[in-house]
Amino acid sequence: MTNILSMEVSLDALRDECRSFDFWYNYSDDHRVWSRNYDRKQRIFAMLDKLSHSPEAIAIYNEYAPDQFKRPVESKYYK
Repeated sequence: MTNILSMEVSLDALRDECRSFDFWYNYSDDHRVWSRNYDRKQRIFAMLDKLSHSPEAIAIYNEYAPDQFKRPVESKYYK
C-alpha cells in the first residue's frame, strides 16, 4: 500500500479513488475484495484528512457515496 502521508493529494485524485471504491465491500464473501477495498477506504479517509475535510472534498466523496455513507459537510469531528 502506498504511503498516503508522503503523497501530494488533489481533489482529482480523491475523485478517482471514490469513483472506483466499492462502498459495499463489507458484504463480500471474497477476502481479497474485502481487503482491497478496506485499503482503498483507508486511503480515501487519509486523503480527506490531508484535504482538511474541505467542503469540496466532502462534496466529491458524497457524490459517489450511497446515502447511508454520506458525510456531513460540517462536523465537530473535523474542521
